[in-house]
Amino acid sequence: MLKIKSLLLTLALACIALISLTAYNYRNEFQNRDITNLANERDASVDNNSGFFPNLFGGSGSDGFDSLWAGDSHVVMGKLGNETLRAQLGRRTWYLLHVMASRYPTEPTKDEVSAMKNFLFLMSRLYPCGDCAHHFQQHLKKHPPVASSRDELEQYLCSMHNTVNKVLKKPIFDCATVHDNYDCGCGPDNVRYKPDGAKS
Repeated sequence: MLKIKSLLLTLALACIALISLTAYNYRNEFQNRDITNLANERDASVDNNSGFFPNLFGGSGSDGFDSLWAGDSHVVMGKLGNETLRAQLGRRTWYLLHVMASRYPTEPTKDEVSAMKNFLFLMSRLYPCGDCAHHFQQHLKKHPPVASSRDELEQYLCSMHNTVNKVLKKPIFDCATVHDNYDCGCGPDNVRYKPDGAKS
């Protein structure tokens, strides 16, 4: 059991490192791009995020949002066959996402909103369970991330979690209590990180 936990922790850390590295490598491309301001890059009948997805998932631009999401060609990992590991990974991923949302700024900057949306889209591509990743991508297509405030992000993720719970026939979570349930007590609330010695 300890080996499985160590393996899952290592896998989760590797995924986070890979996502961070990918986001870092594409930081210039993502900078100053606000998903809500991409109307000029898309056809009016296509979802608001179509201009953003091709850059992130390797599409060719404005060739249409639906063709970009055809099949699961943008999912990196294969199917995770071990149901026990799959369930453990799911629980830990939801915990990570909900705690991230509970620590997210109440009034995020444009860059912070962009970083959160980028993270969710990259996670949908790199999630270790391929069919889960595919379903995650389909959800993002229908319900683009909302991250303009902590409350919006918490409610968005809670709604997504409940969508998955319905499919899995699990109890529905009360989204009114999501912040209290996932407030990790990790430190001062709503304070942005500054390295030691950094000037305010």
